[in-house]
Amino acid sequence: MPLRRWHRWAAIPAGLLLFFVALTGVLLHLDMIRLGQQPPGHGTPVRQAAQPLPSNAELAAMVARLAYAARADPALEVRTIQIDLTGPRITVGAGAGGAPGGARLLLDARTGERITPPAPPADYHYVLQDLHAGYFLGWTGRILSILCGIALAILSVTGVQLWWDMRRRGRKKGLYWK
Repeated sequence: MPLRRWHRWAAIPAGLLLFFVALTGVLLHLDMIRLGQQPPGHGTPVRQAAQPLPSNAELAAMVARLAYAARADPALEVRTIQIDLTGPRITVGAGAGGAPGGARLLLDARTGERITPPAPPADYHYVLQDLHAGYFLGWTGRILSILCGIALAILSVTGVQLWWDMRRRGRKKGLYWK
């Protein structure tokens, strides 16, 4: 029976892929629990009141404090400056931008006090995320992920069809691998 043989041999790599996706998904969830994070889109976001827009003179003083502190740190590459008006205090930040966890300087805009941001997730969290989603292979990984998803859908349909055929013929226990 060609359908049974095709289904059997396609199920082995698909099963290995499912094991890999399940394992990396479990590790990601355990890491999120360890970090105390909620999955994206979950939890109740607390809407913080926005501070009023400072005057031009206050803004100039805030940016000057940030520039002075950024120049004192030669290792910091400044490409972006951000003023955050949410929360109980206004903050100003400078950094290279890009991915979370990069070098960044964050100050209380009014006092110039340096704010220590919370530690970002460990690097292996991002590695697990890339492995889980197939992003580590770029477009090849995305295409493989799509093809494997289609293969798993086909395997589900052909598996039900094979089971139905065996049930219809009255064979409750047959040699499936033959």
